[in-house]
Amino acid sequence: MQFNELFREYRMMHGTVRQFAKEHGYDVAYISRLENGIITPPKDNDKLEKLATCLGLKKGTDRWQEFFDLAAVAKNELPADLQDNERVAKILPAFYRTLRNKRLDEDDAEKLLELIKKSGKGEAE
Repeated sequence: MQFNELFREYRMMHGTVRQFAKEHGYDVAYISRLENGIITPPKDNDKLEKLATCLGLKKGTDRWQEFFDLAAVAKNELPADLQDNERVAKILPAFYRTLRNKRLDEDDAEKLLELIKKSGKGEAE
């Protein structure tokens, strides 16, 4: 799923684009462009948090995290909480090399994902 799709899904729980925009003080065209992937999510974290809050997302929940993770992907960035993480800095170059040098089939991708999950829990070094 992409950010714009997730945004639209959550916004639809609050009525039409017009209703949502009017209720929260946004321009209808801005919300529409965001939903259609014409523009990227705001770079300013406060603005992104305001959008998340308007959508009814609660800080600290999985839905909140997914919203911010997909926003980072849409902006071609790492999520803010991972940008200065030393483990991520060590893992990502190897991950990128793997993706560039070898087409991963579904089984390989699952194995890689499991390894990353275990590494994040400190189970694999």
